[in-house]
Amino acid sequence: MASGGGPGAGQAEKIVKPGYHIRPKHDLHGLRQRRTDSSKGHLAGELPLTAMIDMFSILVIYLLMNFSATGDPFFMGRPGVVLPTAGKAKEMQSAPLLSFVKGTYYLDALTPDGGQLKIEDNSQNLQVIIQSLQKLQLQIKQKTPKEFNGRLNIQADENTPLLYIKRAMSAGTSAGWTSINFVVNPETSN
Repeated sequence: MASGGGPGAGQAEKIVKPGYHIRPKHDLHGLRQRRTDSSKGHLAGELPLTAMIDMFSILVIYLLMNFSATGDPFFMGRPGVVLPTAGKAKEMQSAPLLSFVKGTYYLDALTPDGGQLKIEDNSQNLQVIIQSLQKLQLQIKQKTPKEFNGRLNIQADENTPLLYIKRAMSAGTSAGWTSINFVVNPETSN
């Protein structure tokens, strides 16, 4: 309360909130204004560029790994498999992939209706894979009989004993897939 005969005599002084008054040498005035001013948007509403760059990088790597010059889809190799090197090789074409990794056979294929077939078999006679290949052959022949070419790609590590490769070849041929190709790395000449 003011007393005496000054200009504010008889009136209560209004208390004013001081507000933000500390100013560092490099003040981010724009950032502070956006954080406090709700009419210009919020920081959380901006684009998270780092996350978007990460996502697009992963997408580009995925597309490069799955690119096929012929336009046909093909399956990725299994991790830990070192493909053998071949002096003479030709471009791999899309076909069901039968892989042998650490004692287990894997079959990856596309079904005629666009689905994906993933079979795992660790038996010696490969009956699950043989039945799956026969069923896949029947589906392809029923849908588009002229498109069945009997092509099967076989993939294994370069140190895999020949016995396991023979089992894979035998399973493929007994199921009617007689055009067998081996997935290899082409030899590069320096």
